[in-house]
This record gives sequence, C-alpha cells and structure tokens, in this order.
Amino acid sequence: MAQWGKTDNYTNSVLWAVTGFNATPNTGVGSNRQKFYGNVTPDAYVTGLTAGQFGADTTELSIGSGVIAQVTITYAGSGYTTGANAAITGGGGSSGNVSAVANSTGKIGSTTIVNAGSSYETNPTVAIPAPVATSFNANSAVDPTGNLITFSAASSFVAGDPINYAVAAGNTDIGGLTSGTKYYVQFANVTHIALATTAGGARIGLTKGFTETGHTFQGDTATAVAVVGGAKNKGVSHAGWVTRTVGSGGRAGRVQYETLVAMGSITSDGSDDAVLPDA
Repeated sequence: MAQWGKTDNYTNSVLWAVTGFNATPNTGVGSNRQKFYGNVTPDAYVTGLTAGQFGADTTELSIGSGVIAQVTITYAGSGYTTGANAAITGGGGSSGNVSAVANSTGKIGSTTIVNAGSSYETNPTVAIPAPVATSFNANSAVDPTGNLITFSAASSFVAGDPINYAVAAGNTDIGGLTSGTKYYVQFANVTHIALATTAGGARIGLTKGFTETGHTFQGDTATAVAVVGGAKNKGVSHAGWVTRTVGSGGRAGRVQYETLVAMGSITSDGSDDAVLPDA
C-alpha cells in the first residue's frame, strides 16, 4: 500500500504525517489520516496548536495574495447575549466578513467566515465587538440579604466569569462595589447574580443604591486572530503534501508550512480551497 499519492484527498495524503503530532498513523473512514487531512480544529492533536495536512498544487503555490482561511478565538470573553460581526482591518486585502457566534454560556464559542475577502498579503486584525452593557435598578434589583442582584442578562454568565461594573457620572455606587472595577461572578442563575472580587472568591456583601439608574454590568470582550491562506507569507517552496500549523497565545496566527513529500505535482484539487485557494 502506497503511503501517499498525487490525488488531493485524504486517502492519498501522507500516512505517517500525523506521527509528528502525537497521533497514530492509520487508514480508513474515521482514521487519523482522514481527520488530519484539511484539519483546522484547534487542539485536535497538540494543545495550543492547530495542525492539518494539505495537498498544495502548483496553482495554489503561485498565488501572490489570498483570502481569510481561518479565524481562531484567542479569548472567549463573557456576557454575550448575542453574536456579532467582527471588524476585519489591515492585511492589505478587503471585503473580509467574519461573524462571531455566542454560545449558551455567554462566550464567543465559534466564528463563521461569511466572506473570505481577497488580496490579503498578511493576516488582518480581527476585532470582535464588546458584549452589550446591561442596566439595572440599583435599589429594587439589589437583595442585601442574599447579596444578589436581579439582572436581566444573568443567564449569559456562569460562575467565574469576569464582569465589569460601571455607574454614570454623578450617581452613587452600590454599597460593596466600586464603579469602573472588574468583578467575578460568584453565582448565577436565570435571573440573579452574586459577585466576588476574585474568581472563586467569597460573595461580596451588598447594600441598595441611593441612585436607582445609571448602573450597568458588562462582560469582557472576546478576541480572535485571522490566518490568510494562499498569500505571500505561506512559505511553501514547491508543490506537494504539506502540514499547516497555527500557534496560540503569543504565537497566535503564526503559520508554518512544512513540506512532507517533495512531489513534482498534485494532480487534482481537493477540499482545502478555503485554506489554499486557487485564485
């Protein structure tokens, strides 16, 4: 059985390529060979790394600029009741459009590339909008007995989430809280939250506010990075089977292509065009 071929699909991909990412080389439906082919799922093989194998033909290698191929969430944020369109700027390209999708725990759990754009020479900047700030009545919403706050967006938070408290100028802080300070959700259900000064800390004691309006809570803003496919920074020197790796943290968005097999050609065009486009 050949270990690889020139046809751009998983059954022809380099069988042993997964061994460099702590996976066993095997074949068939559901095998590591199939899962590694075209993979863009973070942490699938190595924590903090996105790795996959792609067939790169001569057309793909000749492209001077590319599209947004992948968007990776670097911080999920908190308190998102709905998703939002992310602002895509820089990179030398245009028309990129990415939707950030909120999950049931108020985090940005995934992104959808609505329009991959064109002519990106480097990775553009992704700016996910901040979650909506939600106001509440600082008198009637505060329960000083249970140290709870009735909060309409409570269901978008879970214990440990960061939450930012703000009071309009001229109004008085709730007793126990300070405007402009980040707190952590100590308890949350559908309608109420309790706060702590640190994640996992003790519940803060509260007293009702004298000024009822102008009080808001807001979650943390999520962050993400985009990776361009087919652009000049791709770094592949010739056609063949390559592995694509994307880092996280301080290396988020940094892409490296390593040629595994120096074939003279890839004879078909596979399902990886979102990452290695033809045009």
